[in-house]
Amino acid sequence: MSGWRRNLGVTSLLAFTIYLSFGLIIPFFPLYVEQLGGGGLEVGILFASFMFTRAFLARPFGKLSDRIGRKRVIISGMLLYALLAYLYTIPDSWMGLFAVRMMQGTASAMVWPVGEALVIDSVPASKRGRSISTYMLVSQLGFVAGPLIGGGLLFWTQDVLGMSELQSYRVPFYFTSAFSLIAAVIGSIFLRDVLVKKGDEVRKRDEKRAIRSIRPITRRSLNVLYVNSLMNGLSFSLASVVMVFYMKENFGMNARDYSLLFGLSQAVGLTVVVPVGILADRYFRKPFIVGGSLVSRVLVILLSLSSMIPYGNWVAMVSFTLKEMGMQSSIATTRTLQADLVPRAIRGKLIGTIQSFSNIGATVGPIFGGLVWDFGKGRDFNWGWFMIPGDSLPFLISAFLGVVAAFLVLRYVYEPPRQNRLRSQERD
Repeated sequence: MSGWRRNLGVTSLLAFTIYLSFGLIIPFFPLYVEQLGGGGLEVGILFASFMFTRAFLARPFGKLSDRIGRKRVIISGMLLYALLAYLYTIPDSWMGLFAVRMMQGTASAMVWPVGEALVIDSVPASKRGRSISTYMLVSQLGFVAGPLIGGGLLFWTQDVLGMSELQSYRVPFYFTSAFSLIAAVIGSIFLRDVLVKKGDEVRKRDEKRAIRSIRPITRRSLNVLYVNSLMNGLSFSLASVVMVFYMKENFGMNARDYSLLFGLSQAVGLTVVVPVGILADRYFRKPFIVGGSLVSRVLVILLSLSSMIPYGNWVAMVSFTLKEMGMQSSIATTRTLQADLVPRAIRGKLIGTIQSFSNIGATVGPIFGGLVWDFGKGRDFNWGWFMIPGDSLPFLISAFLGVVAAFLVLRYVYEPPRQNRLRSQERD
């Protein structure tokens, strides 16, 4: 196997493992917090604490990987993941999860932006879009498998073994710890750095040259992508943090059912990732970014109003599932366009910066979403002649922010013509 294919495969496997671990836990995590005495606001605080540390450490770890190599940073983060997953099982109150959640943000900052930068470093420029899409496809398969495994574990522990809800919620954390440890060992053996290590003077000179090479229109596009990432991070986290509460309150969906629905939605979303990556390589990035974002937001609006219409539970489940197709189309092509614009010498730092902005939004979003949920739950609001259920508010706000973010990309982000893009990539 060639070096770039091996790196793509191993990095995708590591990302798959982390997504699998998240997929095991995320669907029932708010209910786990509820068992430990928390509510919507407390869930928001815990989600925000994770994103807070990730937001401010993604850029430093990305810059560190530019200097010492990607592999050392990634493997250290994977080992930290393994330890923290186990520590989730120890606290007996929601406050005890706070420090663990913040440290998990540190591990995430070491793995996500650095792993993405390693993929971009490794693959041939002409295969960048489909390679990033493949990386996302394999990693997102973890979000498909994770909820399914998690739902099975909850069924086994609750219905077969007779564990309490609290006890059963702790079992998936043991699995995530083992998965992360195994993945760290595999990565340490097979992953290879591709950056040429240079002395400090040479490296600093290359960084300065790369910064000077960024054209004004490209710099503006990167700045808009920072804002876009901030708003999308806010939008996604605002709704996702209370989604399980919404499905439980309106349609009686329990943690097992939601885990299965979550996994199904991720599977449906993955069907478009690679085809979109190939088409984006062949034609343009922005139509997929903007179109996918708008489609997903329209479906979020439909989901938010599903409790008011006939067969609302089916409308909610179908909308929840199909929105992932739009989201995955937008996310995959956004990352590819970012890679087109970022010079190699400062790639880790700038990709880390973009993810930092997303994480800042995702720090505010869960707290805001939890507050809005607690404020609106059980209430209705008149908007002219239309009655809006209070528990729809987080999703309507999320959709509005996503539409604004899509407009900013459409209006202000520059996409290099395909021929210019390919020539620039080959020089890179």
